[in-house]
Amino acid sequence: MTRRTVFACPLLLLAISPYLRAGPAHGDPRLEKLFGTFIAPCCWRANLLVHSSPQADELRIRIQQLVSAGKSDEEIKAEFVRIYSLRILALPEGARGRWLTWAPAAFATAGLGLLALVLQRLRAQPSSVSAGPLPVLPDFE
Repeated sequence: MTRRTVFACPLLLLAISPYLRAGPAHGDPRLEKLFGTFIAPCCWRANLLVHSSPQADELRIRIQQLVSAGKSDEEIKAEFVRIYSLRILALPEGARGRWLTWAPAAFATAGLGLLALVLQRLRAQPSSVSAGPLPVLPDFE
């Protein structure tokens, strides 16, 4: 390899990296937000931003059409919820959404507090092993 090749390869990768990372939203922040809002209804596991299936492709195209038609994010969300129910949303609204937002942090905090309490009590207990001489065991010959 020549010195020119060694320096040209990283520069070429740097130049094309935005196109490699563009994804289905092609770098549009509004489309990225909308694609991340909805779950692909073919398997109900991944959002439209990362899922690849014909049905997810159709929904992405539909979202792009609605955005081009001048619909707001709330109007697009309302249409998808009307067609697919609340299950289409990646993060549920209302009480379920609030639970998913704060419950993991609350449970982790409670678990760490319980662990600290147990460790503190174990440290406070006196050791049951005495420091005296070892007992002499009888010979069984």
